[in-house]
Amino acid sequence: MKAAATLLVLLLAFAPRADAEPARLYVTNLGGNTLSVIDARALKVVRTLPAAQDPHFAVPTPDGKRLYVTMAGADQVWVLDTTTEQVVGKIPLGLRPTHLAMAPDGELVYASLETSQELGVINTTTNRVEAKVPTGPEPHITSVSPDGRTVLVGGAESHQIFVIDAAARRLIDRVRVGFLPHLAVFTPDGRRAWASSTGSNELSVIDTASRSVVGKVDLGLNSHGMAMAPDGRTLWVASEVGNKVLVVDIPRARVIARIAVGRMPHTVVLSRDGALAYTANMDDNTVSVISTAKRAVVATIPVGKAPSSIAVLGP
Repeated sequence: MKAAATLLVLLLAFAPRADAEPARLYVTNLGGNTLSVIDARALKVVRTLPAAQDPHFAVPTPDGKRLYVTMAGADQVWVLDTTTEQVVGKIPLGLRPTHLAMAPDGELVYASLETSQELGVINTTTNRVEAKVPTGPEPHITSVSPDGRTVLVGGAESHQIFVIDAAARRLIDRVRVGFLPHLAVFTPDGRRAWASSTGSNELSVIDTASRSVVGKVDLGLNSHGMAMAPDGRTLWVASEVGNKVLVVDIPRARVIARIAVGRMPHTVVLSRDGALAYTANMDDNTVSVISTAKRAVVATIPVGKAPSSIAVLGP
């Protein structure tokens, strides 16, 4: 009996955890009206799911059970059950919702509405729109602070980052940054945010307490999508013009690597453990897989037409 019990303990210790399965990537193919489902271990597309017109951006809930996807051409946000991969909700939101950001607790998801210059607030329990917060011209990619209290929205046309108070659901400030900013991402401690610049070569560093720019980094190339490493020491920046991912050392505020990827890397995301980075390359219909330790591309995966975003499920 003792030997059997010991064997059972060993089997449980080394068995794959249920919460580690499945490891998948969902890619929104903006030009193909589909979602590519990638096995993140085999690094290949295993399914292609039909979508509405212009699937633009996807984010998972923290538990990975649901996926929210903007269908810009249908003026909706779709909700997918990731176990069955069936659509379980279609949320009417307004003209051409584009980008999404999930609150850390998973209770709210924020959607940018560029046409009406608003930020939609969706309750993930009811899948209802609770509010629409006026922003300013062309609200673009959205991010939420680690404590969930602040939402930042790239305001491309105004060259500003819009600052939203999540509880009050109102615009409380605008921070002037580089030319055509599309995104600002928080450091893990929430004390800084880094803003990209599609129209210039500089990153702006924002102090989130004073809501002011306290530094700039010259990348030598433009920037669009970005992802912060879990330890907050590196920022991974997609340059659409340069067809590269730039690695920025956060403490030293300088570029430490330039990695060639596919054509027009629109967005970049990291695996949850930070071991891999993935880019959606719109002009060559691929996803580049980067080892963050080696700072090199380790795989290139063909997907659908004009991939625009990647959602990561699993480790």
